[in-house]
Amino acid sequence: MEDTPRGDAIETATRHVLPNGMVALIQRNPASTTASVRGEVRAGAIHEPAAQNGLAVFTGSALIRGTQRRSFQQIVAETEARGCSVNAGGGLHTTGFGGRALAEDLPLILEVLAEMLAQPAFPTQEVERLRGQFLMSLRESEQETRTQASRALRRIMFPENHPYSRLSSGTIATVEQITRDDLAAFHGNYHPAASAIAIVGDVEPAAVIALLEETFGHWEPTGAPPVSELPAVPALQGVQRRDIALAGKSQTDIVYAVHGLARSSPDFYEVSVANMILGRLGMGGRLGDNVREQKGLAYYCGSSVDADLAAGPWAALAGVNPSDVETAIEAILYEIRQFAADGPTGEELSDARDYMTGSLVLGLETNDGIAGTLLGIERYGLGMDYIRRYPSIIRSVTPEQIVEVSRKYLSTEAYALVTAGP
Repeated sequence: MEDTPRGDAIETATRHVLPNGMVALIQRNPASTTASVRGEVRAGAIHEPAAQNGLAVFTGSALIRGTQRRSFQQIVAETEARGCSVNAGGGLHTTGFGGRALAEDLPLILEVLAEMLAQPAFPTQEVERLRGQFLMSLRESEQETRTQASRALRRIMFPENHPYSRLSSGTIATVEQITRDDLAAFHGNYHPAASAIAIVGDVEPAAVIALLEETFGHWEPTGAPPVSELPAVPALQGVQRRDIALAGKSQTDIVYAVHGLARSSPDFYEVSVANMILGRLGMGGRLGDNVREQKGLAYYCGSSVDADLAAGPWAALAGVNPSDVETAIEAILYEIRQFAADGPTGEELSDARDYMTGSLVLGLETNDGIAGTLLGIERYGLGMDYIRRYPSIIRSVTPEQIVEVSRKYLSTEAYALVTAGP
């Protein structure tokens, strides 16, 4: 595939810092009549107490449920009347927010989002409705083999005091105890100097900056931004296995995992290409081809790398017939072992490079995609020329480097393994 990244969609973006510290990223796209807004505050589940697991997600979802000036119903009515939308939600590292509108309606979207971020009301009735939705979802997830396997895996891999040891959605026990005052208190972690907003569409950067000064410019900080530091994680010793029994299930989910790497690691791109080949390309990379297609041992099989502020799991996952669990585990370990020993074929590496560079181009086909890419560049300090540099970064990854990082991280002697099924 020819490398034709739309670097101009990023490099010509305007970056502006408001007096309160909020970063604005604005890209004009005259070919579009709409405008997309995506933003994030660096406050998430990593900042919540373990006893209040789920608080960050709860707080983020409650932002749209009413502000000091608008009720939830007013927000919905005003935005829908103009064909606009706004949204918000909490996550592990950040709380995201966004919206979409015709370019002429951008002032309304920014006004509503600024109220949601700076002046949420957390009305009791709406908080309780939201709690009910969360609890229903959590009860359903208790019966999901994959969710239960992921929950158990994190408890094995990370110390109890580490935010990565739990899922950001929380548990029934913790979400039941979270109060409206807890949401308001956690909102104190939201800080303009820990926030960024990207706006892409048929807009003039200077006019957007003026709008942002009028709306988000009134968001005054209350103290310092939250600290995003995570405790150290001890290395896995030997094989740490857990088997979870869930009655009435017809499938067993298997998760193998080792500690991966942070997004800032110098190994990041080599590991990304390695993971693409191992368990992402096509129907699940080499794992999917051999374990699922050739041996017929899995309904699905693939891999994932969780690399962000700190090192999350590098995992291989499969859903199998309960009678094939041990055979499938051996097949997964065999493929990992062989991959670390031999590395990729020339065809696999070529396909991975083409897919990864091509996906980048596709991600810049929409205003929303460009806005998301701008946020990622800001979050990780990648530089506005990142899109132009990315293809050469990926194409410079060699088979030898893939072997090196695979041997460094993908152990078949020390790893976590969880099965969840009947």
